[in-house]
Amino acid sequence: MEANTAGEKHELSQIQEKVLEITKLVVKVLDEHHITYYMQGGTFLGAIRHGGFIPWDDDVDLGIPREGYERFLEIIGDYLPPYMKLQTWYDRTPHHYYFSRVVDTRYKVRRTGSADEREEYIWLDIFPLDGMPKTAPARALHKVRLLVRRLRYHASSIRKVNINRPGRSALEKFLIRFILKTGFGSRFRYKGELREIERLLTKYSIDDSDWVLNFMGQQSWRFVELMPKAWYGEGKPYAFEDITLNGPVDYENYMLQYFGPDYMTPPPEGDRNAHAAYLVEAGPEKE
Repeated sequence: MEANTAGEKHELSQIQEKVLEITKLVVKVLDEHHITYYMQGGTFLGAIRHGGFIPWDDDVDLGIPREGYERFLEIIGDYLPPYMKLQTWYDRTPHHYYFSRVVDTRYKVRRTGSADEREEYIWLDIFPLDGMPKTAPARALHKVRLLVRRLRYHASSIRKVNINRPGRSALEKFLIRFILKTGFGSRFRYKGELREIERLLTKYSIDDSDWVLNFMGQQSWRFVELMPKAWYGEGKPYAFEDITLNGPVDYENYMLQYFGPDYMTPPPEGDRNAHAAYLVEAGPEKE
């Protein structure tokens, strides 16, 4: 099955145009500082299937091996214009995700799929990529520890979880409703859980591992984002709209594991707004 390198071009939405601006700036910084990165998830699928954004998607996901990720967080602030900001879970913003974001504060979207509807700045997501233990038993134990902490983290921020996200299983929906109804998540604090997730993830360097793990993506609880390091390699460029972005060298195995054998077939129309996000503001940030 061949990648659609020419792409099926479509008119970019307002959100996509602004996200592409963020992407160009971020990638320029990464390239200038020789920091390796890879497209992740739906962004990589968009490059393969559409030559750019999936037409109904609204963000870009990049993964950076941990050492480069931490370096990126240190330097990116020096390159951002006044209307762009870095958001991490370390800071005092409402950002509650483990991964980081570069946002454009001139534009907002409304997130409607969770118990608490909210507005967020248009964003580019940046995920740390980590290694795994060498032996199968150690990897299995590591997975269990990570999953326990991920469940506690999501319980702590359950009102921000998108229950209607396309592809969410009946079991996941049941657990979300159960936690919302019982208040189970109130016993946990999301920053404490994220600190434990980071402690676990940073135990294993990619350099010493045969594996690459993106643990906090949408499908990470199933470990579909745990892949042999050889699939990533040094990466290679793929067309993405009017630029090229780096992605894993073995796109086909990546796609088969992440999306299944029908990855070149678009989903039904009812499953096409994964973030349930809608543009609500397009203008200067109000003080």
